[in-house]
Amino acid sequence: MSLPCSTPAVSLLLLCLLAPVAQAASDAPLRRDVEPRGAPSDSGEGTRLPGMSGVPADSDGKDVPLSAGAWAAHGGLALLPLGGIWGASRVGGDTRLGATASETAAGMLLGSMPARLLFFRPVAPSRGRWMELEVASFGAGLVLTPPLTALGTWGMGELAFGRSRDRGDAYLGALGGAAAGMLLGVAVHEVLVKLSGPSARLKTGRQLIALGIIGAGATVGYQWAGGGPRPDRHTP
Repeated sequence: MSLPCSTPAVSLLLLCLLAPVAQAASDAPLRRDVEPRGAPSDSGEGTRLPGMSGVPADSDGKDVPLSAGAWAAHGGLALLPLGGIWGASRVGGDTRLGATASETAAGMLLGSMPARLLFFRPVAPSRGRWMELEVASFGAGLVLTPPLTALGTWGMGELAFGRSRDRGDAYLGALGGAAAGMLLGVAVHEVLVKLSGPSARLKTGRQLIALGIIGAGATVGYQWAGGGPRPDRHTP
């Protein structure tokens, strides 16, 4: 089974086309509700600026401390990507931790741009175009993150650590692993957000944990499907 050589090129083209969308979505202001534009108003959460009724001007949650349980959950779940890297070195023919770690890092790097769309959320549900933007961004993240993460992992494995016997199967394995890792990573991210409550501390850390799970999943799938050089079993 062989994968058309155009598949990685199509994935790379999609990354270039969707990069501006990811940037715009991640930088868009978040709104708690829909209120008419007007003068600044004060609330317990800070001063709200005209036209940005859901964005407190001086309250972003960074000064709210995390509970001990939340810290423990962050530390424990951060071990999942490391476990995936180790597991990838056991399911395939390449047992080098350096190789699987590099493949995971490459997948995380290439998948980081569309993965930002997965974490775009308003502070609270709202109506109108902001809800539409949230749904569209999350959907684009679901579609683009697995193939681009798989492309990064597959490319690193093929270029740096030896060509696979069947490059198509290796890419499909990485794609399936990235898709499974994405579902797990999004679930883990949401659990950590719930445990963190109103605190915005470790926001980047939570996203990195989720992205690491996606990258590790791609590496496990790549190795399991036969990525990298394999000894010839028919050779005496």
